[in-house]
Amino acid sequence: MRVYNLNAAIARRDEVTELYLHNCGLEHIPPVVFGMPMLKKLDLSANQIAEIPPQIGQLRQLRSLSLHFNRLEGLPPELFHLEQLTELNLGHNRLRHLLPAIGQLQQLQQLRLNNNELAELPDEAGQLQALRYLEVQYNALRRLPPKLGRLPALRQLRAGYNQLSRLSGSIFHLTTLDLLDLGNNRIGKLPDNLGQLQQLTELNLRANRLDSLPESIGELFILRRLLLSGNKLRQLPDAIGRLEWLAALSLEHNKLQQLPEAIGRCARLQQLSLARNQLDSLPASLVQLESLEWLDISDNAFRELPLLPPRLEKLIISDNKIRQLPERVQHMHHLKVLEAANNGMENLPEGFGQLEKLEKLKLNGNRMPYLPQPLFFLPQLESLDGPADAKARKKLLRFLKLCQAREVPGRLRLVIYDIQEEGGRHLGSFPTPLLLEALGIGMSDVAYPIRRHLLFERSSQREITGDGKHASVYLMGETGHAPDELKAQLAKLGLRLVEQPDEPADYLVLGRVLHALHAPVPTAFGQLLSRPAFTAFLNRRLGRSLGQETRPAQLGNLRNMLFSSSPANRKLALQLLQSSGVPRALLTDLFLAWKLDYEDRPTLENLLLQNVSEEALRTMYYPLGLAGRTSEATLTTNIIKYTEDNEFDGQRIAEFLHESFGSGHHYLRNFT
Repeated sequence: MRVYNLNAAIARRDEVTELYLHNCGLEHIPPVVFGMPMLKKLDLSANQIAEIPPQIGQLRQLRSLSLHFNRLEGLPPELFHLEQLTELNLGHNRLRHLLPAIGQLQQLQQLRLNNNELAELPDEAGQLQALRYLEVQYNALRRLPPKLGRLPALRQLRAGYNQLSRLSGSIFHLTTLDLLDLGNNRIGKLPDNLGQLQQLTELNLRANRLDSLPESIGELFILRRLLLSGNKLRQLPDAIGRLEWLAALSLEHNKLQQLPEAIGRCARLQQLSLARNQLDSLPASLVQLESLEWLDISDNAFRELPLLPPRLEKLIISDNKIRQLPERVQHMHHLKVLEAANNGMENLPEGFGQLEKLEKLKLNGNRMPYLPQPLFFLPQLESLDGPADAKARKKLLRFLKLCQAREVPGRLRLVIYDIQEEGGRHLGSFPTPLLLEALGIGMSDVAYPIRRHLLFERSSQREITGDGKHASVYLMGETGHAPDELKAQLAKLGLRLVEQPDEPADYLVLGRVLHALHAPVPTAFGQLLSRPAFTAFLNRRLGRSLGQETRPAQLGNLRNMLFSSSPANRKLALQLLQSSGVPRALLTDLFLAWKLDYEDRPTLENLLLQNVSEEALRTMYYPLGLAGRTSEATLTTNIIKYTEDNEFDGQRIAEFLHESFGSGHHYLRNFT
């Protein structure tokens, strides 16, 4: 029976087999515990127990005893009478001595003595024939008893963070070991019989005083992890190449000046750390390590990036003297993390932007006051340290996140970034075809400044001059003109409509371009024209009187017809506007009719597209309400947004809403 409460255990003391009193604030072991004859597992960890009473010996069935994180300074002899004990955890106490009686626990499989104050282990510890796991790290041990080498079942020995300076050769008779942790000691030399540990999969020797490795290390045929950081190694033996199953090799903070070519035979090596050595090159055989995913060569003496294996995912080259990355870096298609701080780099190679999986990049401490252009083409970048300032980096990362969401092609990113983050200050530096292509990305906040720049800053021609005979016209995007109808109209005027983008055109009429339209960019054209300019030319050449000059009486009649209760009148109004042109003074009414669903919306939209300015086109598609459940304050805000810097008349909108729905009075009172 498993119990987690002392009161419950007292009530069923004869049935309790497992008792867990972890972190209960106990200062002593409750006496009632010793009267539980069936108890097999007792957990008293993380309390304040300073002493184990002799009665512990009464628990003859006990197999597991956990007393770690207490205040024990000694152990009673009776503890070692528990002949059934298989697990004993005394870690994180204040033990200074371990009684020789420890050898009596012949069934013990796990012994944890870590984080105590032990200066030595008794020789009798070598009598624990069933012991599989021994932890004695974080003590003050100066030696390991040679008789530990007689433990036939020992699988793991953790003895790091002690004061060991010598190792008895008998320790290496433990041929069943698969993990040996001797890190953070004072070991200066390894015995030649190290190779006897042929079941070893992990060997930790970090932070010792080793200046060489024996050739016998190559006999550890199934070794997976070899940790040698923080020693004094000047070279590695060629035998290292015999470790065919080695997956992780840690060599940072040594005195290595070169690596043996034999390292290239460690075919399963996945992680290699060489930081803080004296290396200025790597052996050519390193490129053969096709399994290598993680390489750290930081804080060495490299002046150029060496040839590297193809499947690296993490590369750390910080604190070297690499002033320029080679173009071949673009072929590191698996790279996710690159740390290249403090090298003196001034830029990045053009192909750097092809690192499509790069997520984390560190370039701080280099000579990069601005963001290098290749950074704008990294589709997965999420973390960036240096270059430029924190504000610029934040803008870039925000922009790259947007590019992921909108699937912005790499070739358009500099254009989009300039508009969104720099206010379009550099649009003049981009070629016209690239700007036209950027219109189709489906972002209205990008399309408007591009169209305005192309039509009013880059193009010097505002309309088709003269009669335009023999000229050709290409429509890009939504212009409001039906191609078949327009084709016939142009033919009457001696003009030609170009319908294929690969055919040159004299004039490009630039309309509203959406991502969904897939509007192709023409390969060659002469002049750019806005939709209203093209419509004005047609009005003039086709004699459309309403589109050129309208009398007040005509305007009033058209408004009455457009908003008439009679569908026939509304339809007739649209037919007149299509055949005779749209007066500029009627654009606000067309907008109202379109927005409030008064008549055929596609026709109204086409008339608006043909005639409104770029500023009006920008606001037309705002999803702002003009009727229904809209407060006067919100309605006023919406009217202002719809009419800001364009030809739409806010007063006309408010008057219409007031007459039709009784709303708009707040705008009329405060803004007219």
